[in-house]
Amino acid sequence: MKKIFYLLFLIPFFATAQKDTTAGNRLRDRATGKNIIKINLSSFAFSNYSLMYERSIAKKISFSVGFRYMPKAALPYESNLQSAAGANANINFSLFQMGNTAITPEFRFYSHKNMRGFYIAPYGRYASFDLSLPVNYTYNSQSKNAVFSGTITSMSGGLMFGTQHNLGKNIIIDIWLIGAHAGSANGNLIATVSPAMSSQEQTALQQQLTTMDISPYKMTGTVTSATTATIDASGPWYGIRGLGINLGIRF
Repeated sequence: MKKIFYLLFLIPFFATAQKDTTAGNRLRDRATGKNIIKINLSSFAFSNYSLMYERSIAKKISFSVGFRYMPKAALPYESNLQSAAGANANINFSLFQMGNTAITPEFRFYSHKNMRGFYIAPYGRYASFDLSLPVNYTYNSQSKNAVFSGTITSMSGGLMFGTQHNLGKNIIIDIWLIGAHAGSANGNLIATVSPAMSSQEQTALQQQLTTMDISPYKMTGTVTSATTATIDASGPWYGIRGLGINLGIRF
């Protein structure tokens, strides 16, 4: 498997090296479609499904829109996350679940015409995260969980570097090298508790919500009744793009 990824990484350099050959010139001349639909192969390793549509709008400029979907599921490496949480052990990561959708529009500025070669891509991203967040609290020496469910949304912008080349008349390979984005996020999570909590149990849960800290994010938790509680979340948002291998069809 390592050899396969190594060969895929070298493909763009082989394609560039042959740019002065007659066969290479013919290949580029034939691949003149202004539209490309791509699928991100590397996203499968993280249980994501990612598609992108790209269209040429000038000789060396294109516009694209990407869509990503991740079904709601338990997080990988939850034991490592629980250890990293340290003092914040009131969040039970073994029961934590998350799903995600994201839309990413971007402009690409290529080193060569016809959507080919090295590129720089400024982009924006809207993402929505479907969460189930179990909060531990103790009442009468018994450990209990209040599961908060809801959506956190983020808006961010960033810059990515990559390289795209023709593998044939209608087949392209697009490799995301490295990129990063920053922005903000906010949302609301609600827990419905059954059976109804006593006043002492409400106090115990409120104490856990008050001490909950996921810096630099601001988390404000409130017990609103004997059967409900809420968490309001807001703060900065950061992300990394890169090391993505995409195969596409040009038309």
